[in-house]
Amino acid sequence: MEQVKIAETLKENNAKTTATFAVMMALIFMATFIVTVFPIAPTLIILASPAILMNVGWLLFARAI
Repeated sequence: MEQVKIAETLKENNAKTTATFAVMMALIFMATFIVTVFPIAPTLIILASPAILMNVGWLLFARAI
């Protein structure tokens, strides 16, 4: 309940602080996301490339491109 009260107080008293906090949390989330996804990106590319090539092949075969 205390967290809700703090959030309401911030919202009522200082909109700039709330906006700064939201931007800071977004930046932390993006940094964490990039650090987490970066090591597995090559694996995802290797796994996705056959499917992409097959889709392009079928589109060429059907003369859609």
